Amino acid sequence: MDPEQAILSLGSPLPEMRELYSASRTGAKYVSHVQAGELLYLSGVVPIRNGKPLFQGQVGKEVSVEQGYEASRQAALCALTVIRYAMGSLNRVQQIVQMTGYVSSVAGFTDQSRVVNGATDLLVQVFGERGRHARVSLSCGGLPANYCVELALVVQVDGKAVRPGARKEDLEPST
Repeated sequence: MDPEQAILSLGSPLPEMRELYSASRTGAKYVSHVQAGELLYLSGVVPIRNGKPLFQGQVGKEVSVEQGYEASRQAALCALTVIRYAMGSLNRVQQIVQMTGYVSSVAGFTDQSRVVNGATDLLVQVFGERGRHARVSLSCGGLPANYCVELALVVQVDGKAVRPGARKEDLEPST
């Protein structure tokens, strides 16, 4: 099954880029992605569903491990939105190379890997073996706008140029 069909079969539609950026209230200035040769580097992506943050707070306090897993999975869907925006199609992905998962969690929390498994499981469901990646799962005391999870990915692409990285102001309606 190709990645686009896999997403449809999961029943989890990808959000639109405008939805991801309009939900951001952090004031951060960055581009969505940068291509270097055959590698596509994504800026941090957070779990946004229906234009709103999904599960804010710290895992182990306001957010359970199960909710963190779901948030991580949603953040991976948001990452796929950025990849599709950059490449036009998820079929151009050769390999998910690396993922770093940041988990906002309380002191002493040690299940970051179980939380980030939500993203890993989704990427394998969508890409099969091409979705298996090297990974780091880190704890942090807080994330911008109180998100519970943030992901950063490195993706090997087919070698063709990708669309330039989007900035929030590029995706906002003009006034």
